[in-house]
Amino acid sequence: MNKKHLALSLAFASTALLGGCGGGDDPAPPAPPAPAPADPLAAVPDSARQSIDGLIGYLKTLAANKSDTREPIDLTGLALPRSDSAEPSPL
Repeated sequence: MNKKHLALSLAFASTALLGGCGGGDDPAPPAPPAPAPADPLAAVPDSARQSIDGLIGYLKTLAANKSDTREPIDLTGLALPRSDSAEPSPL
């Protein structure tokens, strides 16, 4: 092989190698979905711990928003409010 053919072969080989490099035009991966918002009824709110009306309101909201997929509510350490002077409230 003479020098002309060798130089031409090297030029084509280097062109082919450089042509295979690069690219990188892949689209960016999609953003992960946003996490689901926390269940506002998953914990007993302070208003339900402080007054009977707050507790009844929470229970009514909880009963109106039934869900088979909701996690159980943690009632550890829950002390329900009491009143000796308040009239019974209709449920």
